[in-house]
Amino acid sequence: MITSSSAQASVVPAPRSDADPELDELQARLRAAEERVANLERALLSNRRIGVAVGILMCSRRLTDEQAITALVAESQRRNRKVRELAETLILTGTLDDPPDPGPRGRR
Repeated sequence: MITSSSAQASVVPAPRSDADPELDELQARLRAAEERVANLERALLSNRRIGVAVGILMCSRRLTDEQAITALVAESQRRNRKVRELAETLILTGTLDDPPDPGPRGRR
């Protein structure tokens, strides 16, 4: 059923009976598919960002792609940080080096 107000139309779902297990199954499958799409989109973006970080390491350290991936994974494990998080840091800073210690004046 469609109702309309002066501002906009909205769709009101028709009352349904709980006696329709097929509809419940279809709705569950739709929710699962939507969640899978969202997860795949996040994974694709993460993969691209990791690829950029690998490229930065290849250029800055003159590494092969395998060496750069190995270096990124090793640093991720050493710091106990996710590879995608470390990749973002590398993209922003251009390095995997730890930031310099600010010394006593920088601490509070």
